[in-house]
Order: sequence, then structure tokens, then C-alpha cells
Amino acid sequence: MSIEELRRIPIVELLALLGYEPAYRTGGEKQWVYHSPLRNDNTPSFFVTISKNLWLDFGSSEGGNVIDLAIAINGGCSFHEAVCWLEEQNRGIRERPPIDYSSFDNSDSGMSIVKTLPLRHPTLLNYLSSRGIPREIAVKYCREIHYSIRGREYYSVGFPNIVGGYELRNPFFKGCHGEKAPSVIPLSKSGRTQCVCVFEGFMDFLSYQTLVQSGIRDVVQPFPCDSIVLNSTALARKTVPFIDVYRRAFCYLDNDDAGQKAFAKMDESLSGKLVDCSSIGSLAFHKDLNDFLQAGKSSR
Repeated sequence: MSIEELRRIPIVELLALLGYEPAYRTGGEKQWVYHSPLRNDNTPSFFVTISKNLWLDFGSSEGGNVIDLAIAINGGCSFHEAVCWLEEQNRGIRERPPIDYSSFDNSDSGMSIVKTLPLRHPTLLNYLSSRGIPREIAVKYCREIHYSIRGREYYSVGFPNIVGGYELRNPFFKGCHGEKAPSVIPLSKSGRTQCVCVFEGFMDFLSYQTLVQSGIRDVVQPFPCDSIVLNSTALARKTVPFIDVYRRAFCYLDNDDAGQKAFAKMDESLSGKLVDCSSIGSLAFHKDLNDFLQAGKSSR
């Protein structure tokens, strides 16, 4: 098989062959959510976008096409080994009846939004407070999202992205509703700032705003900036056009391998425009901005 033929192997067909069934479907596109085949997770957080045949594991921030998944499933094997393994699995896929996509109805098993409200639920506000985020910052940028999964209703902090989806967080759940996409937060509706701050997740964005409000200038910029939130390192390249309209971008990605790889992907297209702020000052001793915020809060 050619590489292009291998890339067209449906990820959901491969997962079905390996014994993984979807927990529910979400999003305007056909997007199925699984328990991760790469790690143990209690909450389904492995997303497959069927229309694009791409996957994203929110717990590990890994993602890509079916060959990337083959490499990950096989413990980081070589590209050649992944190709050989996929060819073998494809023979098994061809022997199985194809998946009937229409039979998996989102109306009774997927996630659906019940209502969106101003953020006011004490449990959610206390959760953000435990992460160091004050009420006034939380209610300014977040919504309270009530949603149902398989007939049961839940609620989470919701952070909107550019295509109308929401990143969802509560003390027990991390996921999204709708299509996964970056978030762009301008300071003013009248125009862009010259520079932008780029964050990996919205908790880091909220942490940055908290640091600015608190007057803690160790790691923040000395001038106001618009903000962009990747919402996943897998969306690094997809975020490039939004960053490219600014003169300079200050990147506050996580201090880990995934954050470094995401910065490198963006820097390939934006060389000279990005500034890596992940390890400036005392931030170098922390995993991310929220970790830095909580450590400072404890010491203070």
C-alpha cells in the first residue's frame, strides 16, 4: 500500500478492530469520543474527527493521522514499523463489515448543550478559586455550560473558541463541545494590539490575567496584549494564521516536551516572530502558568 492509501484507513475502523468502541459523539462534524487507547482514563477524552480522519488525545495532548496513531499505539515505534503494522491491520479491517456511521445517533448517546449561563455556580467558582483564579476574572471570560450525556445532565466552566465550541472543565471532567479550535481574545473591539500572548490552555490564559491584575510582573509583559489560546498543542499549526497578523508573539506554552514541540511547529512558519516565555524568570521552575500562580499564592 502507498502512504496515501494508509493515511486513508479510517481511524474508527482501526479502533473497532482493536476492540475500542465510542463512548459518545459530539460536534457539528462527525466526532466520536473514546476512552484513550494510549493510556488509562476514567473519562472519555480521545477524540476522532471522522470527516478529517484525525485523532486528538486531550489527556496527553497527542494527535495526528492514522500513521501517527499507529506509532503511538506501538510505543513510539519507527515510521517503517508503523507502516508495516498498519498494512497488517488493514487486512483485518477489510474482513470486517464496515461501520454504519448513521447507526450511532448523537440524539440519545452524545453530548448536547442544555443551556449556557453567566458563570455563577458556587461549585465551579470554587473550583477556579482552587486553581488561583478570582471570581472577577472567571466571570469575565468564562460561561457556565449545562450539557447532557446519555440522558444525564452535567455542568462545567465553558471557554469559547472561534468556531462556537467550548472547552469544558469542572473538578472531574476535561473535554470540549463542538469542533476543537483555538480561542482569540482581543483587548478591544476597535483593533488589534501590536503583540499577542499565546497560551496552551485557557487555565493558563486566566492565570496570566490574574497575574496582571495582581500586579505580579515577574513573568507578564509590560504592555497590554491580545491573547490566543491553542486549546491543544495539536492545533499549533492551525493557529499560525491568527498569530501571523501580529508583530510579535509571546508564547507561554507548558514547560514540557509537548509544549516545546508545539512552539517548534509554529516557529517553522513564524521564525523570528515568536518569543519563548515558558522558562523566563521563576516560571522556569514550574510546569505552566497556573502552576506558577498556585505556587505563588501558597507562598504569599
